[in-house]
Amino acid sequence: MSIRPPVVEVIDPVQVDALRKQTPQQRLLIAAGMWETARVMLQGTLTQQHPEWSEDRLNREIARRMCHRDIRSLYE
Repeated sequence: MSIRPPVVEVIDPVQVDALRKQTPQQRLLIAAGMWETARVMLQGTLTQQHPEWSEDRLNREIARRMCHRDIRSLYE
């Protein structure tokens, strides 16, 4: 497996200006929506890959992957 060099993406100045004009609340709402979209996509993928998993098992795996840590303590 080869390692590819990092890619730097430059944001268009018009987009930067639009983001700067948003309030912190607006930016937080956008981030929350992105988080929820990622969760829904992950849930769909895991449900297809593991139809035998219970809802509890599915939610634990989603939380583990999205939190990047062991989340057992949250369910005890």
